[in-house]
Parts: sequence; structure tokens; C-alpha cells
Amino acid sequence: MAFADDVRKFAVRAGESSDGIVRAVTLSLFNGIIRDVPVDTGRARGSFETTVGQPATTTPDRLDPSGRQAMAEIEANVPQGAGQETYIASNLPYIVQLEEGSSKQAPEGFVRRNMDRIERNLKKAIRDNKV
Repeated sequence: MAFADDVRKFAVRAGESSDGIVRAVTLSLFNGIIRDVPVDTGRARGSFETTVGQPATTTPDRLDPSGRQAMAEIEANVPQGAGQETYIASNLPYIVQLEEGSSKQAPEGFVRRNMDRIERNLKKAIRDNKV
């Protein structure tokens, strides 16, 4: 609830709609995750799905080395409004090992690294706008 309250306060202070801010933050987070996933064949990047309401339980069978397909799905599936739970998920059996740094391409992971980035940016925006 604190995150939603912070976004709402920031939106009022910045003169923006909370819907637009939540969508922008979600897109930035999810696209950052896809960009930071290490690439061998592109299967890991292609395995991510974006859903609303509950996490995906399947894994798409796609190679997506550039991440364009996964990012297009993110753009299409992230709701325009706040208040809906939006998920990004990969059900690959080795995705946790990748997140934990098994690849030299992403030793700090990709989810936690982007969560930290979003949190830092949001806190800075809140501070700068004296929310």
C-alpha cells in the first residue's frame, strides 16, 4: 500500500495522473528486466509473459534474442489504469539460477537489479517533488 500511496502523492504533486505514472513505471521495470536477461539462444528472454490478475503458468516456446517480442507483449498487456495487479513471469526451470547470477552476463541478476533501479528513481522523484 505504501508504494501505491507514494505514486498517488507523486502524481498529484507532479500534476500527472497516477494511471499514467503506474503504467510508465511498470513498463520501465518490465522492459528493463527483459533487456538485462542474459542471452545465449534467446530462450530466456522469450520465456517472459506479462499478465494481469495472476502470473502466467505457461512458458511460451519462442526464441527472442533481441527481446522485441517480449517487450511488445509488455506494451500490449500492461493496463492503462492503476489498481490492477500486473505480472511478469518466466517459468523456465533455470530462470532462478540466471537471476542468482549463474551467467557472467548478468551476475547481479535482472529482476532485483531493475527493482532497485525503479525504487531509487521513484524515491528521487518523490524527494525532488517534495512529496
